[in-house]
This record gives sequence, C-alpha cells and structure tokens, in this order.
Amino acid sequence: MEKVVGRFRPRSAGLRLWLALSFGLLAIVMVGVLSWRVERVATDKLQDDIGLRLQARALALAGRLDRGLFERLNDMRALALMPMLDEPEENEQVLRDLFDLMQLTFPDYLWIGVVGADGKVRVGSRGLLEGDDASARPWFIGGIKDLYVGDLHEALLLSKYMSGPGGEPLIVLDVAAPVHDDHGAVVGVMIAQLSWRWAEGLRQDQMRPSRANDPVEVFFLSPEGEVLMGPGDMRGTVLRTPSALAVARGERGAVLETWPDGRQYLTGYVPTEGHEAYGGLGWTVLVRKQADLAFEPVHELSRQVWVAAIVLTIMFLLLGTVMARGIGAPLHALARSAKQIQAREPGAAFPPARGYREARELTGALRSLVDDLTAHEHELTKMAEGLEQRVRERTQALSEANAQLEVLAMTDGLTGLANRRHFGDQLARATTRAAETGRPLSLVTLDIDHFKAINDQHGHPAGDVVLRRMALLLEEEVRASDLLARVGGEEFAVLAVDTGMIEASQLAERLRAAVEGAGPLPVGRTSVPVTISLGVVTRRIQAGEVTRAPEQLLAAADDALYRAKRNGRNRVEVSTGAVPDA
Repeated sequence: MEKVVGRFRPRSAGLRLWLALSFGLLAIVMVGVLSWRVERVATDKLQDDIGLRLQARALALAGRLDRGLFERLNDMRALALMPMLDEPEENEQVLRDLFDLMQLTFPDYLWIGVVGADGKVRVGSRGLLEGDDASARPWFIGGIKDLYVGDLHEALLLSKYMSGPGGEPLIVLDVAAPVHDDHGAVVGVMIAQLSWRWAEGLRQDQMRPSRANDPVEVFFLSPEGEVLMGPGDMRGTVLRTPSALAVARGERGAVLETWPDGRQYLTGYVPTEGHEAYGGLGWTVLVRKQADLAFEPVHELSRQVWVAAIVLTIMFLLLGTVMARGIGAPLHALARSAKQIQAREPGAAFPPARGYREARELTGALRSLVDDLTAHEHELTKMAEGLEQRVRERTQALSEANAQLEVLAMTDGLTGLANRRHFGDQLARATTRAAETGRPLSLVTLDIDHFKAINDQHGHPAGDVVLRRMALLLEEEVRASDLLARVGGEEFAVLAVDTGMIEASQLAERLRAAVEGAGPLPVGRTSVPVTISLGVVTRRIQAGEVTRAPEQLLAAADDALYRAKRNGRNRVEVSTGAVPDA
C-alpha cells in the first residue's frame, strides 16, 4: 500500500502518470468550458425564443381584439350612412330585419338600435327599448358627437329585458356612430351593444389550442391594471406585477416574474393600440406560462449537453491513459536499463539506440493527441451550429406561419374570396390611384334575393352551399383586373378600376344573368332558385375627396342596391350621379 501511495508523490510519480493526469485534467477543463459555453448560448437563445412566442401570442390576441372592435365600429358607421335612418319609424320593419340579420351574422350583438337626437330609442332589434330615454347614457353622449367605443359596463336599460348567463349582470361593450341628414346635421345615433362574452371568447380561443401540450393563461387588464378577464378567482383584482407596470409605461415584451400566488411565470405582455382610425380601449393583454413548464425545453437541453460532456470526458480520460502508456513506455524502458546498468546487474544493457526516432515518435503522438482534441472540438462546434440551425428553422417556421395568418386575415373562410377588410384596403388604394390618374372608378354591390328564406327553409348549411356556389359563378364572370369580395353575410362587391358606367353596368348585368341562367342551385337533395340584385356606382375621384370617397362609393352602391330590391329584385340599378364613360 505504501508503495502505491508513494507512486503518486510528485518526486516519485513517473512520466506515464504525469501524462495521464495531464491529459485527464486537460480533457475535463476543455470539455467543461466548451459544454458550459454551448449550454449558455443555446439556453439563452431558447429562453428568448420562448418569451418571444408568448409575446407574439399576446400581440396576436390584442390585434384580434382591436380589429374586432374596429370592424364593429365600421358596421355602425356603415349603418349610419343608410338614407332610411332619416325617417327610422317609417322603415322600422326593414331596420329590424337588418338588425336581426346582423345579429344572426354576429351573435354577440346583444342589441342594435337607432336613437333620435332627443335621446329616444326610435327602432331597436326585436323591438327592445323602443321609446326608452337613453339621453343620459354615455354611449349616447359620446355617439352624438363622434364615433364612440365604450368600455365594459353593466347594460342598465337592456337588463330590464334580459340577463347574463346564470343570472349574472349583463355586461356589454358599446359601439356607436352619429347619424347625419343630407345637410350634415346630426339627427341621431346608431348604437350596438356587444356581449362581453365576445372578448372572453377571443381569450378562450387563444388558450384552447395549446392546453394539451403548451398550457397558457390569458388576462385582459383595464388601463388601471384591474383584471377584466382571466381565471375567476383573479377577476376584479389589480395587478402590480412587473409586466403590468411595464405595459403602463408603454412597453411590450416578456418577463420572468412572481405573481400574487407566489409562483413564477414567464409572461408576455402587450398593450392594445387600436386599429387604423380606432384608438383602442387601452386594455392590456398578458399571456403567462408557469416557469417550470415554460423552461422545460431549456432544462432538457441543458441535461443533454452535460450528459454529452460527461461521456466525452470519460472517453478523453480513457484515451489519455492509453496514450500516456504508449508515450512513456520507451523512456521507461530506457530508465530501467539505465538503473540496471548503474546497479551493475549482469547482462544489463541499453535498449537499441533509436536516436531522434523517439523524439519523432513523441512528437507524432502529441500531434495525434492535439488532432484528436481538435476533432472533438469541431464536433462540439458542429453541435452548437446544429442547435443554432434548429433555432433558425423554428424562426423561419414562425415567419411562414405569420405569413399564412396574414393571408387568412385577407380571405373569407367560407367562399375563399377577399374578405371585407381586404376589400376596404384595396378600395382605399384604388380611390387614391383614381384621384391621381383621373380615370373613373366603379363599384358593384350585390346580394342574394330572399337569402334569409333559404336559411330558414333549408338551414344554414344549405345557405353556406349557396354562398360557395355563388362565389364560383361570380368568379367566372368578373375580369382579371376586378376584385371580387364577400363583404357581408350574403352580400358581395366588385371593385372595377379604370371602368366607366356603361362597362360597369354591363359587368353587373353579366353577373345577374349568369346567376339567373345557372337555374336552381343544387343543395343536397333539392334545388334552390337563386337570383341577385345589384347596385352600380361610377365616380371620378377628385383630389380633395380621397378620404371620404370609399364610404361615399359604398353608400351610393348600397343605395342603388336597395333600389333594385325595392323595384322587384333580380335587376341592376345604377346610382344617380354616376359619371358617363369618357
């Protein structure tokens, strides 16, 4: 035992032992440093990626909330332009039917109504609140002046006729727009009250697809930091977490923080900022995930890196031991022969003279060791590059997913045509170009006659089949330069640039004839006769009219469309004031 211990004393240790210890220490240090560096770079990148994903989900939800309210505000603004609102009592049945259709298309409209300038409800959906005085309601006070979107509140007037789920108070969001007569004077307010369940539905939709493998929780906060929507036990509480405070300072991002329940969460946060002309409610969207779940991929990556480091270290130690024995054997034999000669043992002799061959062998062995270490270093570098490539691939996949979402945002999901939002964007651009070129711009709006009867008699799936067939028929007739869009439930529109009144009227007539000529459309085991009514408007846009031109074109086309319906349907009407072809 004493002999073994003596071999490890500095003066007694042999070259092979020193080489073995040196190789082992070098392997541990190099593998440890490289593994630590790879683990730090990879985990930091992965943590940033996880935080960015949570922030992206919060940003997408905030965008959906802002765009949804903007679209509802546009609904009210479009309704406020209808000429029949000058005398709502004389058109109350038509207005009720229109309101019912809007509620059917968007069920979260709890109530839609027209209020006179004196604050009296003139016409309301299903006749509710008609005759009631709404002059003291904030939505009337704000809506009589300008476009108005109110925050969540209890619907005091509407609560007399309905209640929330389970008898809860009826909580709504108000969307209103002023109604003007032909002289620009305010004659009333167009108002709709949205159920708060609409915003709650957006929140649930954001959570639902990820519950199985990536559970997150979503919160909506008021400008004061109060939880408006979230887990039931937190509603009504005021958050003072770093994420909530950061949003109050106008920031967005992701942060690891401790919540009031004492747990750590990775939280993505963004403020709602409105959409286009709509300034937003000032809400905050938080998407949080428990830290241990959020960073599980990081911990797993760290474990894999350090397991690989341990394996490599053991391999280096074994390799170093073998090489140390190979390098030290010739010198050990030489030293043993020298001792034998010094002791004058019989037959003692030096090994065969090798000259510089031993030095060359030693140099070659060291070079081999360095080459091996370099090769392993390259392997670790390739591992790091592979991890970076995976991060780039995930980033590319996220970019592609965002591009797909952008395409979906411009497309109607049922018919595959352009949706109302994309059509509105293109109409705004077309009016600007028309003002610059002086060329006429035409707009055709159409909808399916008696479509409500189709839904009532054959069901909504049959109505969807009719809408899809209608889209195919219309696509075959429009020109390559025209933009065909579905802008409402059964309402379509065609934007025809550089097109005069005669050519636009001919286009509308072709569309009408194509639908009528197609005969009854097959729906399941039956066939449904379908016709359409169309309104045509043609204008030359002046430079000073660009801002209001889209609304004016839509209003004029809709007016012609309603005239076509009043004059018997299945016909084309041209808006008065349309410019003739040049």
